[in-house]
Amino acid sequence: MMKTARDRARRGAWAAATLALLAACGDRGGADGAAKGDTATAGAPRRGGTAVVAEIGDLSRPMPLFFQGAPDGDMMDVMYMALTSQSWENGQAVFRLSDESPMALAWHYEYTGPDSTAMRFRMRSALKWSDGQPITAHDVVWTYQAAADEKTASPQSYMTEQIDSVQAENDSTVVIHFKRRYPGMLFDAALNVAPRHVYASTPPDKLGTHPVFSDLTKMVVSGAWKVGAHQRGQDITLVPNPHFPVRPRLDRIVIRVIPDPQTRIVELLNGTVDFARGLPFDQAPVLQQRQPGLTFGRESRRYWEYVAWNAKTVEQFQDPQIRRALGMAVDVNGIMQQLRMGDYAERAAGPYSPIFRDLHDPALQPLPHDPEGARRILEAQGWRDTDNDGIRDKNGKPFRFTLMTNTGNQRRQDVVTILQRQWKEVGVDARIQMYELTTFFDHLMKKRDFQAALGSWGVGLDADLTAAWSSEGAYNVVGYASPEVDGMIERARSQPTAAQADPLWRAAAARIVQDQPYTWLYYYDNTTGISPRLKGTHVTSYGAYARTWEWWVNGGPQRAAAPDSAKGGSR
Repeated sequence: MMKTARDRARRGAWAAATLALLAACGDRGGADGAAKGDTATAGAPRRGGTAVVAEIGDLSRPMPLFFQGAPDGDMMDVMYMALTSQSWENGQAVFRLSDESPMALAWHYEYTGPDSTAMRFRMRSALKWSDGQPITAHDVVWTYQAAADEKTASPQSYMTEQIDSVQAENDSTVVIHFKRRYPGMLFDAALNVAPRHVYASTPPDKLGTHPVFSDLTKMVVSGAWKVGAHQRGQDITLVPNPHFPVRPRLDRIVIRVIPDPQTRIVELLNGTVDFARGLPFDQAPVLQQRQPGLTFGRESRRYWEYVAWNAKTVEQFQDPQIRRALGMAVDVNGIMQQLRMGDYAERAAGPYSPIFRDLHDPALQPLPHDPEGARRILEAQGWRDTDNDGIRDKNGKPFRFTLMTNTGNQRRQDVVTILQRQWKEVGVDARIQMYELTTFFDHLMKKRDFQAALGSWGVGLDADLTAAWSSEGAYNVVGYASPEVDGMIERARSQPTAAQADPLWRAAAARIVQDQPYTWLYYYDNTTGISPRLKGTHVTSYGAYARTWEWWVNGGPQRAAAPDSAKGGSR
């Protein structure tokens, strides 16, 4: 899944980003699907101990300029601070400064004039990086300059597109000059900050292969946790950053890489895992019966599953009518019922999830399940079964493509099998290719050499559709290009207020849906199982790793299955 900087900074691709996109300032109400029964019923919080997390994938480049997807995107909430932090309340993002959140570098911001296109941030004093060096406004300036530099090739460069310059007035005051006044200024001011003294001596085109990515224990961070040990493909041990403003209650967090969902469930039930991410939708009620003390946190409607049609690798996918026909062949409601998704998912019709108070358009309807209509479209576009082999062909070429998805996700393995069967019923042959998550993401985001892909994006909490849907968007993995959409995006981004921009964003979304560069399947909750031993968690629509310094363990057995790296040290 995608996690972009807006999926992070905007809790935002959205999207990664992630996605999610997916509550840095804590649990602020049941509407976000937060886990219940935490600290309020657990007695006084305790210090010490280890929490064990089960994640589907490993870390790759958890650094503000280069993170993509999860879990790297999730670690931005854990390892780095930005000028502001955010939460999600009543269908919109709310920004917090450091008096309310230790994850914010700034304690105050102001517009430099009543109609100003610049914002001045005054940073807290005496903040330090994990290596003891001071955090200053110059770190902020360097981060934005590096993100904007084409040679850096940062996936977060789109956050700098409307910024004219970033200047340090002194060590603790930074001014961001925007090209225009627009609603997303605070979002674009929320890029996680990287340590200049670590990376500035590296040429921009070499930053992506910096030696630190080969040994994450050497990463210098500003957040509550840093990497204490890392066994690639196996586990990550997070240890407290001694210079973070708040001392974490835990001694360490061990993240175990467990791609198989059934293994994550077994570990959760056995008590060898405290926090299991990405549980299958239908397992929560079953698990609660088997283990009454378990709770379940839901990142409500923060993700949407899709089939992406890569028009750059498959000629017929360049035709929106063909994409529409393939979508009409899919029985999404049937998939949701067959996989027992229940209230954990709902039909998706476009890029804006129902969690958006002002942007989700109920009038935007999903494609109907209409196999006969799909057959008529395919016939009209010249795809007919001329040799009676059950597969349509055109100019001697069969309608055949490869559908890519990732292993470690039983839902997707089930869905691709259903999709393959439903497309076969309209005369289209889909071959399935399964990749390990990191390899899948490499083909999707870096190489972009896939034909079709079943995946998911995190729902970015900002309105801006640029990253995924503009012609040059950093996350436009299918090569979608619409001058009309580009124009609407540009006009929306130039509006001074959200009230003026939102109708343009809704119109852009409607046009994107009309073109069907993706087949939207369903918006869904990411579900995390939480053991009765782990307290103080905050899982909401904003994300799962909010305020990890407040996590604590309430006694219970020693973690017998925790890896050796949990004891500290590097292997």
